[in-house]
Amino acid sequence: MTRLPLALEPLDDESWPSYLTRRAAQHGTTLAGMGSHLGLRDARGRWQGRFGIALPPEDVTRVAPILGLTPPQVEQMQLAAYDQLAFDLNGLDNDRAISGTRAAVHSAWVWLAGSTFCPECLSEDGGAWRLSWRIPWITACLRHRTNLRGACAECGTVPGLGTGLHGSAPRRVAAAPDGRRCPQPQPDGRVCGADLSGQAMAPVDTGRLRRAERMASLTTGHRGHVAGIDRTSLQSLRAWQSAVGIAVGLGVVDAGAWGRTHRWANPTRDPNLIDRLLKTVEPLITANSPVEGADVLDVWLRNAGVRSPHANTFDRITQPSAALRPVIDEVLSRHGRAHTLIQRRLVSTGGLRIDQREWGVDDIPQLVWPCTLPEHLRHSTRPDQRILRAVVSMILVRVCTDARDWVEAGSALGFQADKSRNWTRYAFSSRWGIKYELLAASHALEAKLKTQVNLPSFHHRSPVSGFGSGALKDAQSPQCLRQGGGAWCPCHP
Repeated sequence: MTRLPLALEPLDDESWPSYLTRRAAQHGTTLAGMGSHLGLRDARGRWQGRFGIALPPEDVTRVAPILGLTPPQVEQMQLAAYDQLAFDLNGLDNDRAISGTRAAVHSAWVWLAGSTFCPECLSEDGGAWRLSWRIPWITACLRHRTNLRGACAECGTVPGLGTGLHGSAPRRVAAAPDGRRCPQPQPDGRVCGADLSGQAMAPVDTGRLRRAERMASLTTGHRGHVAGIDRTSLQSLRAWQSAVGIAVGLGVVDAGAWGRTHRWANPTRDPNLIDRLLKTVEPLITANSPVEGADVLDVWLRNAGVRSPHANTFDRITQPSAALRPVIDEVLSRHGRAHTLIQRRLVSTGGLRIDQREWGVDDIPQLVWPCTLPEHLRHSTRPDQRILRAVVSMILVRVCTDARDWVEAGSALGFQADKSRNWTRYAFSSRWGIKYELLAASHALEAKLKTQVNLPSFHHRSPVSGFGSGALKDAQSPQCLRQGGGAWCPCHP
């Protein structure tokens, strides 16, 4: 097929439907006529699937010379140009069109049809539409510093949405090709025809402009930060998406009718609502560290009446996000029973069991070294520091063995069942508020146990009998070097 007689270069970031519309107008035909001429429609007038989303390589090679373009120019006008940058379109590889579409839209926020728009851009560029307007994250025009519109002001429809099934193919109308006019069919057979380039615009505020600039950077592939950690663009955007799901699920923001179900997919068509969602979750995403992000998330949970969050608290209301996981793990580490926190940390950090570590039960004394405890607990009498040291030893046993409960952990150290149960319940009681300090102390000691001089063995356990802390008077109790102890202690350099 010969090249079209008139030449036309695509504008920067122009979409495929927009470019074909302008070529049709240039040659005095309709968009349907241009599609048929290029072989993009079959004999019955049906457009190929994924119109404007992805074009098969053989079609790219065929239509590029007809349009006077290079294959890369044609490919850059497809929505797939943002694949793995702003979203993941791998689901579209599925041979079954419907299931493939569902897989794509559920993996990340993406509009496979329809677009927001900037009236002033349409006016200045002769009706050319930007590809980036089809990305839900973009809510403002950085060129004119105005808010993008999500629908025609006269008919209320989303431009380019196609059929009610959200198909990406153009409507079957014979309207004159003009990107500045709304092509929505009306019941009487006409089209809306409203001048989209003349519709009212609202200036963007400072906060929305900042968020739009951030999103524009991410969607073009620049790396971002989530809770202070460097991430890829796709990981960062998935974190924003996941955070929106959490915020809507916990009632942090009123999303109206949208978001009651499947809030992780099918993003709202209202750019104003999208920005409101982004504004709500911005403090969580832009926190300087997972700890600061967890502080934000903790407030959301408290306000929602969630006092004891667990993994399903988040998994059931949002898509998973690897970038947001450190924040969620930090929140979960602040809640729950001690044994739950131990197991949760082992799972989240890939904790190694006894046969994979360089230390085991025989390297743990019945009472850990006094300097293992925080300074203010080393001489504590209520609760007694010996009981606290015994509890830390039991925590270490839980870490390096498959002990199912505190009784089994205590048994490995020679403690009677009732004492193991009572000591841990006593130490972890909310009246003292030291549960997390004891867990942190055991965690700090884990990395140091393998550095013991000659790795002394504590397998010859002393008998434990009597009542209260007195039962520990003869227990294994290595001392700190500063107190004239043996050859090693945790605070030894």
